[in-house]
Amino acid sequence: MQLTKTLLHTTDSYIKKLAQAGINEVKDLINHYPRTYENKSQVLEYFSFVSIKEKNSVICTIETMILERTRNNKQLIKAILKDKNDFMAEAVWFNQKYLLNQFKQWDKIIIYGKPTYNYGKLSFSSPEINFYWKETKAIKPIYPESNYIPSEWFEKKIALLKPYFSEIENILPAQILAKKWFKNKSVNLLKIHFPESEKDFEQARRELAYEELYEMQLRWLLKKKELEKTSLNLSPKVKLNPELVKEIISHLPYNLTNNQKIVIFQILKDMEKDFGMKRLLQWDVGTGKTIVALIAAIHLIKEWNYQVAFMVPTEILARQHFASIAYLLEKYDIKSDLLIWSLTSKQKDEAKQKLKSWATQFIVWTHALIQDWVHFKNLWFVIIDEQHRFGVEQRKYLEEYYSWSKEKWIFPHNLNMTATPIPRSLTLTIYGDQDISVLSEYPVWRKPIFTRVVKEDQREQMYRFIEEELKSWRQVYWISPLVEESEKLDIANATQMRENLVYIFPDYNVWLLHWKMKPKEKEEIMQEFMENKIQILSSTSVVEVWVDNPNATIICIEAAERFWLSQLHQFRWRVGRWEDQSYCYLFTTKTYKWERLKAMEKTNDGFELSEIDLELRWPGEVYGVRQSWIPDFKIASLSDFELISEIREDIENMLDNPNK
Repeated sequence: MQLTKTLLHTTDSYIKKLAQAGINEVKDLINHYPRTYENKSQVLEYFSFVSIKEKNSVICTIETMILERTRNNKQLIKAILKDKNDFMAEAVWFNQKYLLNQFKQWDKIIIYGKPTYNYGKLSFSSPEINFYWKETKAIKPIYPESNYIPSEWFEKKIALLKPYFSEIENILPAQILAKKWFKNKSVNLLKIHFPESEKDFEQARRELAYEELYEMQLRWLLKKKELEKTSLNLSPKVKLNPELVKEIISHLPYNLTNNQKIVIFQILKDMEKDFGMKRLLQWDVGTGKTIVALIAAIHLIKEWNYQVAFMVPTEILARQHFASIAYLLEKYDIKSDLLIWSLTSKQKDEAKQKLKSWATQFIVWTHALIQDWVHFKNLWFVIIDEQHRFGVEQRKYLEEYYSWSKEKWIFPHNLNMTATPIPRSLTLTIYGDQDISVLSEYPVWRKPIFTRVVKEDQREQMYRFIEEELKSWRQVYWISPLVEESEKLDIANATQMRENLVYIFPDYNVWLLHWKMKPKEKEEIMQEFMENKIQILSSTSVVEVWVDNPNATIICIEAAERFWLSQLHQFRWRVGRWEDQSYCYLFTTKTYKWERLKAMEKTNDGFELSEIDLELRWPGEVYGVRQSWIPDFKIASLSDFELISEIREDIENMLDNPNK
């Protein structure tokens, strides 16, 4: 039913404002939930009991009430109030002359507001005022403003729609309602809009939040079930060989963490199932995800001689991966190859031919070549690094690309990897169609990165310390938010910073790196940085996903308040790649931002920092990528991990046992 000015007793202007906010029908306005409430049920009789930190309800008597004029000629209504013990307080209202007609001397009233105490006087500014005998709401819902429509307007108009509440149908199935002992949606709507107690409001809010999150989780889990069904017996069923896994691990030059061993087991057990694996390996920077994927790949190749494709985002990272894993692949006589754009046409053709003829068992290649048709002979395991860089449609394209071979559908096991520490609740939402593994345990030899928020008057001290590190043949990243100077923003830029650093450190080679450069130019600069021909790299956020340089031990970040904590954490782990102590310095002139930045000093845990970010940012934003299909929830919160986990478990039980 369409909203009209007659139905709401309002004007065309408000109907237009509602429409602009996406509220067009009766159900839209009914589903505009209050975000919180004010509890007026605790009524005080004495001014001496009030708290100046919160709003209070107080019974009192009007001693006098007058109209005054301010210096700006505004109307000021002032009331002197008296409590049960004859103690006095003051209340003032601006431009509300009508109060003089409603209230008079000796009226017994209830005021509700947050007081201040100055110069020995208790004062309430613009408090709510009602006659003591008049019925008032003990629990007052507070609605989010929408298109400049205030909370009070929504409160009054939604009351006019009470007769339509019963027409709102349940979204949750009867099976869930019965199992959870939930009320019908119409009942919860009454309790959320017209609560009689805090318990009513909180119970209704939880059940309505469950409903909102249920719809999203159901969609993902249905997709997951559909994949399991369509890939049944069309994926390789690889039985776990514990002895082979132990042997592979024994050849490593370091010990695996317990966390790594658990994740390897999860991946290999997935491969034993009758359908294709689709697992997300989420890792904190520095926890060693590559070796986990490599062990699973070697196990599959040695047991069944299938092909494995390892896709990475950049050529320089592809080269580094290929070089670092070659020794282990050679140990097991696994034929590997590298396929990147910078190869000659002849080299690329040879690489493709070897894939097609099964001469290559393990290929490392870049995302860019997904556009260049590459045929595999027997591809059964796909590993995608930095998977969080893909949107939903791109991920779908990749899955379809890998699943079409010789005019038939196949379903390779799929391991997606992301170095983005995402809050647990958001992971279940964004990647709800995948099983999740998390690597959060650091190797014992890796030292925490010393992090410090630096004030402007401490810069010189930092420069001298950095110079000592440079004398020891160490290298430095220096990050700025902008490439060049901006007329609109007075913040650090990489171009100017490079000029400053050349002056500050004249004995060292300082270079510039930013996203506007051509790929080949960026590759060359990073290669020279890897070879220590460049000692200081003045850069933008492009280094966030760049190559590891074990010799870089310091990273300085200008205007650190411009970045999210999760981004700062990604920057920070560009150093600390080896056993040497590394340092991260966060420069900021915004003192009011220090408290948030101080979290970087307290923890090196990316998942903990991501939880802090989630409290401040829209939940669909992951490293600057807004997932447009995630709705702006009216009452649910994507930070509620416990509720999301509960819903996921309930849906899985329902799908597995539809008749219970």
